Amino acid sequence: MKRIASSLVWLILLLLPALAGAQSILLKGKVIDQTSQAPVGFATLGIKDHALGSVANAEGEFQFSIPANAVSSQENVVISCLGYQTALVPLTAFAQGPQLIRLRHVDQALREVVVHSGKVKSKTFGRTASSTLMVAAMYTESALVSDELAKEQGTILKIDRDCYLRDVNFHVAFNRFASVTFRLNLYSVRQGLPDQPLLTQDVRVEVTQPRGWVKIDLTNQNLHLRGLDEVAVTLQWLRSEARAGSTKAFGISAVPAPGHSILFRDKSQAAWREVKPGYLSFFLSADSYGNSKATPAPAAAEYTLPDSLRYLRYLAAAAPANRNSHHYGDSAAVGRYVAVAGSRLYVERYGSGPPLLLLHGNGQSIAAFNQQIGMLARHFQVIAVDTRAQGKSQETAPTDLSYDLFAADVKQLLDSLHLRNVNLVGWSDGGNTALKLALRYPAYVNRMVVMGANLFPTDEAVESGLLQLFRRQLQALGAQTDATANTQKRLLRLLLQEPQMSFAELRAITAPTLVLAGEHDVVLEKHTRAIAASIPGAKLHLFKGASHFAPQEVPQEFNEVVRAFLAR
Repeated sequence: MKRIASSLVWLILLLLPALAGAQSILLKGKVIDQTSQAPVGFATLGIKDHALGSVANAEGEFQFSIPANAVSSQENVVISCLGYQTALVPLTAFAQGPQLIRLRHVDQALREVVVHSGKVKSKTFGRTASSTLMVAAMYTESALVSDELAKEQGTILKIDRDCYLRDVNFHVAFNRFASVTFRLNLYSVRQGLPDQPLLTQDVRVEVTQPRGWVKIDLTNQNLHLRGLDEVAVTLQWLRSEARAGSTKAFGISAVPAPGHSILFRDKSQAAWREVKPGYLSFFLSADSYGNSKATPAPAAAEYTLPDSLRYLRYLAAAAPANRNSHHYGDSAAVGRYVAVAGSRLYVERYGSGPPLLLLHGNGQSIAAFNQQIGMLARHFQVIAVDTRAQGKSQETAPTDLSYDLFAADVKQLLDSLHLRNVNLVGWSDGGNTALKLALRYPAYVNRMVVMGANLFPTDEAVESGLLQLFRRQLQALGAQTDATANTQKRLLRLLLQEPQMSFAELRAITAPTLVLAGEHDVVLEKHTRAIAASIPGAKLHLFKGASHFAPQEVPQEFNEVVRAFLAR
């Protein structure tokens, strides 16, 4: 059931009729200050109303690739940076080669000085609690010519109508990068979405800490807000430095509070979207001069989840840090591709001994088993695979996803490796696939471990509200048609429509089976117990205090339970 939201957007562009046959167009150049000729670092580039663009580096240089044939050649690239006038460069200009873009400083008028009578009150506006009941995932990593830079995410905060901002604060739920650089943006609000920028100077913050509160000082901005009931506060991704051997991930603490939403857009000129309910751990500190219209959150404020949503505490909890130095899931030394019908599956193999196939969950990859592969490879020949449409696997003919299709892929993979009678460990979706494989192709399964599997997608099988959450996520993707959004939609539809198995079917399984789940799993305990009871001779183990992510939360216990069962 685990789903790691991904926001990769493939950029599409048509420059010139002469280039219509090109696979992609390279936009390259440098942004400089028109007067001083100095580089303008981290300027944003985008195409109006499209999720297309990038961010220049610290030296003002940019280079990114645009797949051909999505927008008119008459479009302009919009280049902007706080403190400068926005510039427009025709797309056709980039067909001539790298562009040198000169930005002109905006003349800043002196702010009006207002003298207040009466007492000044220090206040906070927003969510000051730091606990993480769900996570607003926000992570990216730039490549040479294709990147996810300029992703922006934030929330709307109620404020007093006359206040002087001191600082902005946000809470990091987890940070797997060595460092991440953000740009802080503040906007006025129109029709519930960010409108006009309020800052006149570029405010950037580098985050290196793995978790905790980050404070951005605004006192030098002299930001006196009057006549506004609310402001939009966002963070824009500018640069990241990955940590060797660690998962690339960054998340901001949030809760699913009614009446609040999380705002996001993929590029600087893309349309804003929102996800409800969601309340990010953002708050402002300010000097208020009265005429208050907002009710600031108390320092100890916290949102209490209703019983029907308490599973979110476990569903979206931050995964433990990757403590393994191996690049599982991204190893040039051992990785290879194996062709199956309509796809090329990415596979890594480790160790020697009886073959053991690892199958990950929805939206995951081989890296999900980073705490298992090393130990299991001391006893088995571990074969870890990225399932079709996930991880590094490549689809040659995208189609509707199903567990029958995944099981057929596994059979073809094992045939290509000349393997039969292998051991299986399947987690979540991987557990569902393992059950399908054991039913359809029993000769391929020796012993089987299924973790957090379910037989059908209803409230009788999984926690109440989970399917509604998936439906909201599917709806939020709307009419997006880029490759990544289409993959996300197919993965969500899989969760909402499958599997469709019965307890009676499981009686046909002949392979010795171990059924696992966390004590707080999103799959209901009664459903897990019924699965174990329906498979002849199956064993059951529940990990106390763990959730659907037991392989990462209690890896030593998980690994030993699995090893002992498979070694029998």
